[in-house]
Amino acid sequence: MKCDFPRNDNVCKRCKAGGHQCVVEGRKPRTAPNKREYLLAQIRQKDAIIESLLKQLHNPYLATPLSIASYRMATSPSDKNNQDVIAWLDRLQESVRTAGGKGGPAAFSLASRQGEEQVSDSDDDHEESLQQPQEDDDDATAPATLPDTAVPLGLIADLSLSNTTKKTKSKSKTHLTAKEREEALDDDNVGVANETYFMPGPASDLTIRATLIEQHSPPEILVHGLVTPQDVEKLFDIFYTKINPFLSLLNPLLHTPSTTFARCPFLFTVICAISSRFYPEKSEIYAIAMHFAKSEAANALINGWKSVELCQAYLLMSYYAVPAKRWEEDRSWLYTGLAIRLATDLNLHQLPTVKSATEKAAREVLNRTRTWMICFNLDRSVATQFGKPSTIKEDYITRHCKDWYRSSPYNDKYDIHICAYSTLLRIVAEFHEAIYSDPDSPTGLNKNIDFRDITLAFDRKLEDFHAEWDRRFHEDSDPNDPGCSIRVALAPFLVNYSRLVMYSFGFQQAFERGIELTDQLFFSKCFESAKNVVRIMIEDLAPSGYMKYSPDGYFVFAAFASAFLLKLLRPEFQNLLTPESETQIFDLIARLIQIQSSPEIAIDDRHTPKLYARFLAGLLQRHRRDGATSGRLQIYQPPSSGNVNTSAGFAIPPGSTATSQVFSVAPPQPGYQDITQSRTVSGREARPLTPVYEPETTYAQGTGPIDVGGFLDSTGYGMGDLNGGFEQEMLATMRAIKNPAWWDNMMMPGYLNPRIVMVG
Repeated sequence: MKCDFPRNDNVCKRCKAGGHQCVVEGRKPRTAPNKREYLLAQIRQKDAIIESLLKQLHNPYLATPLSIASYRMATSPSDKNNQDVIAWLDRLQESVRTAGGKGGPAAFSLASRQGEEQVSDSDDDHEESLQQPQEDDDDATAPATLPDTAVPLGLIADLSLSNTTKKTKSKSKTHLTAKEREEALDDDNVGVANETYFMPGPASDLTIRATLIEQHSPPEILVHGLVTPQDVEKLFDIFYTKINPFLSLLNPLLHTPSTTFARCPFLFTVICAISSRFYPEKSEIYAIAMHFAKSEAANALINGWKSVELCQAYLLMSYYAVPAKRWEEDRSWLYTGLAIRLATDLNLHQLPTVKSATEKAAREVLNRTRTWMICFNLDRSVATQFGKPSTIKEDYITRHCKDWYRSSPYNDKYDIHICAYSTLLRIVAEFHEAIYSDPDSPTGLNKNIDFRDITLAFDRKLEDFHAEWDRRFHEDSDPNDPGCSIRVALAPFLVNYSRLVMYSFGFQQAFERGIELTDQLFFSKCFESAKNVVRIMIEDLAPSGYMKYSPDGYFVFAAFASAFLLKLLRPEFQNLLTPESETQIFDLIARLIQIQSSPEIAIDDRHTPKLYARFLAGLLQRHRRDGATSGRLQIYQPPSSGNVNTSAGFAIPPGSTATSQVFSVAPPQPGYQDITQSRTVSGREARPLTPVYEPETTYAQGTGPIDVGGFLDSTGYGMGDLNGGFEQEMLATMRAIKNPAWWDNMMMPGYLNPRIVMVG
């Protein structure tokens, strides 16, 4: 308190008026501050701020610490590949920056998927020129990936976005109070408590996403120099010309190398990795490229941005996964499940409510629907193949898929084949629902129904399907396009496999009670269907030149059909199987082995068709009636001299050893066709050293069975344990055929009799 002293007076006015003694006190001594505690408090405050900012700037791809900036500074000028990587990324950055003209990178933003005003050129490149500002509309800003407002969480999201929009309109972020700023930085303000929880994050803007990818996580397949920019262009070309026709998954106008890189590095890596196997200049990088792809699949699951492209990457990993040696190592089904969950989370199963205003927006909508239909097809296909329950139920899109391929002028040329396959799988699923209708059965299989009537009814549906879509293919599919031609040829292949699965249930029922003459229908239908599956693979699909690039599933179908034909050689069916039919079985499977072993299909000895050819060769030499009927696996001899003759009557070329493949066969019998007159593949002579299984009449029982590579035992009718080198190369799907329980019934792999215990 300040004292006011009158002139020439020692008592202040306040004390004089109150009658107090006026005493002037001195200053109190100050306590020196504790600098250590003060600095520690400052450090803790700064740490909290830094941690909060890092969480706001969190990038899902920070797991890869390499950035373009640091990589560019550390690169040696003499390292051409690394410089190429940087040049390619610079070109990518410029491409994304200028792709939309004045709109710039916003041409690839998620807003373009919701129909903002945008002018589209009509040239062949389909480049967008200008992008008008999006109108300030509440509905237009609602992300398409949020739950529907009909459910509680969707209603909460809608209310949250509405409240956030009102706050944004009434008050700018620059005018936030100190309390509001503190709440925004609160680390505990997570979940629905955070007002920005339902708002799109930075990754929804493809411009920001591309920058984050460029600075923090370029695909390792590029960074490590596994592929160069020139390789990337060629790999994408291989994908779209040879691989995509089987899938119809990606649109070459939307998923260019640059835009794929900017949208999803995982998808970029998967495309390059899968295509590298068919890239002669660098086919040796396939194994490590797929390793990078699997690593990014795991990282994307944990930290990746949810997008349509991420879903498509998992679908590709399912279609073209590295074949596993054991069932517990196979991830194809899991990749399919991840893709389905992601597609559902992105609401791909819902039709857009806003009409597309531009060509690009229309293509994006088609891209979403196409991805959902392929999820449905893959789910039902694998379920049919292995007898698993399907995940996706029929919805509006799948129920009205017949005419989707002509719903827009921007539909892809392969969309008609997606619709055809979806329609076929719906028929197969309907059949399964009809026979798996017993709620009191552990498996659901209803053994009290009339399999004959039900199967005949669905067989008529298959015939109607084939007739209808054959007409549609003739009208709407381009016969001059090789990709369309192979898809048209696949239709009867899949129809016959579906028919085989259907009739196998009735055949199994007849087999359990004892085969009668009235069961000729099931036997003949199964025989014809399995035979047609193998025949179409040999005569229609293999000569196309596309099966080298095919997913493994088609070779699995052919192998399953071949194994089923061998089951028809059982003694129980000797009254139903004629000698001519038995000869047909051996001849067809032998031709299939030859075709799948040829360089026209098999890339190398580890390629799936080559492995199945070896596996089927071992099955074929074992299945003979009463030990008298078998065959001969021959080796094409090169025309050059110097071969070492063996006692078996054929030559082993120089450089090969007897331990690689051991052959114990009888001398050539009358009627044996010389190997120099063997069949050709697609009109061309097969190369030397291609294993070919040539049908033969009989050999003396004392000579014993053929040993093909030492990978099959010779005890019993069923499959025994595998040994030798082939055990290391056996695929997981082969073990379904190896299972001894499967040989004791007439079901297809994956549909074992409920009474049978799984073995193997």
